[in-house]
Amino acid sequence: MNDIKIIDEIKKFIKIPKNFNIVYKKEEIRNNEKVKIYRFQESGRFEINTPRIIVITDIYGNIESIKNLSCLYKGELLNSQEAKKKAIDIFNELDECYAKGLSFIRIENQNRSFIKEGNTINFPVQWIKFGHENGSYNWVTLSFDGEIIEIERNSIWDYLKGRRATEMWDNDDWVLCEIRKRTSIT
Repeated sequence: MNDIKIIDEIKKFIKIPKNFNIVYKKEEIRNNEKVKIYRFQESGRFEINTPRIIVITDIYGNIESIKNLSCLYKGELLNSQEAKKKAIDIFNELDECYAKGLSFIRIENQNRSFIKEGNTINFPVQWIKFGHENGSYNWVTLSFDGEIIEIERNSIWDYLKGRRATEMWDNDDWVLCEIRKRTSIT
């Protein structure tokens, strides 16, 4: 799938600000499968932990993950019923067959943040978590008025190590650690 089609697919779920461009595009491995990573930022500048959108797709262009830390939304959080319904609707729109294997687990109130002009911007979100019959965890994170902050599918947990096993290409701090590991090995 070409970049224009990927962007059209992304726009079904989130708004990409007009001044955001692709600043990074790369193939990596996630859960032992090839994926494509797309990073959008303001004015085409790659900056860690600043406003950004990161999208991970499988090799066919199907969305596996979206992280939308592009701006601070205004409004109010949805009530729990509305949040759960919106999350289910999102998973159905992504892949209705896959969504049939999901089971609701819980909703947590959490916070997300990004750095803007040297200041850390924190904001509340609703994290709506599901299990899947394939053993993975899946979630949608919503901000004010139900704006999508995260979509995550097929996240695997390593119970022996007590941490996530799926590579976190949408997490800047994780990526920095991964880069350090790779450069120290070579």
